[in-house]
Amino acid sequence: MTMTEDARAAVVLASRLGRRDRPALSPALWHRLVQALQDAGLRPGDLLRSDVDAIGKAAIPEELAERIGVLIEDTVAVVVEIDTLAGKGIQPVTIEDAAYPDRYGSKLGTQAPPVLFVVGDQTLLERDGVGIVGSRNVDEEGAGVAGRLAEEAARAGRTVISGGARGVDQLAMAAAFEAGGSVVGVLADSLAGRIRRPDTLRALDSGQICLITHQHPGAGFGAGAAIGRNKLIYALAKLTVVVATDRGRGGTWEGASEAVRSGYGRVAVWRGGGEGPGNAALEDLGAEPIRAVEELCGLVDADTPEPPAQMSMLE
Repeated sequence: MTMTEDARAAVVLASRLGRRDRPALSPALWHRLVQALQDAGLRPGDLLRSDVDAIGKAAIPEELAERIGVLIEDTVAVVVEIDTLAGKGIQPVTIEDAAYPDRYGSKLGTQAPPVLFVVGDQTLLERDGVGIVGSRNVDEEGAGVAGRLAEEAARAGRTVISGGARGVDQLAMAAAFEAGGSVVGVLADSLAGRIRRPDTLRALDSGQICLITHQHPGAGFGAGAAIGRNKLIYALAKLTVVVATDRGRGGTWEGASEAVRSGYGRVAVWRGGGEGPGNAALEDLGAEPIRAVEELCGLVDADTPEPPAQMSMLE
């Protein structure tokens, strides 16, 4: 695949392609590096050019410079794995690419992941989608709410965005797909493993789905990956509805409460049959209540100011 030198630098420096134990740069370090390069009139791609002493010209701390040197040594292995993933339909989309979702830069600032790995219709990442998330152990009534919300979003032409986890996430994604809608799955487990499933392959063939992850496509589930995944759901959606959550604990609560506090995106919470024990507390934190499925589209389109965007050190 064709990549710009800036995009290639992002994958080499901020992903674990080529070797899983590579000391890849965190989002904060990547943005810090880009700022230092910009101050010196340089671009990330200059780090890969043998005729430019980019590290010497930019004000890069010695420890970071040494780390960059180690990462650059793996460039060939990284490029080989990029080609291998391309054969499976998986493409890196970097913060240096035009296809990178604008919402991540504006909402997450220096926490925006420099590299995403994507399968499916990338244009879905730029639509005003509706996030639908919730507990893995949702009860039958809550499961029905998740499905009806997804169907309502699909009928209105809204992409449904969720995390692909058991429970509310998978129920909402399946309901939207069956209703003829489009779906974005933001994964915290193995993207490479997910696309081997027959149901996923059928969905990809339909052109109605896009799957993304911010971690290595072969990496399994981890708590850190789930925390990062949650940010990406809330920042990508125009509005995210929490169907059911525990109070004060669990991944759904942590993700939703952090999104409310940090302004990653608008958060709504279901208040009705099937809600979780923490839904009322989430409304108290500032989530917008939704009490009927028919309210969804009006709430999405309401002239409600979005939470303040995260400030980027590059601004």
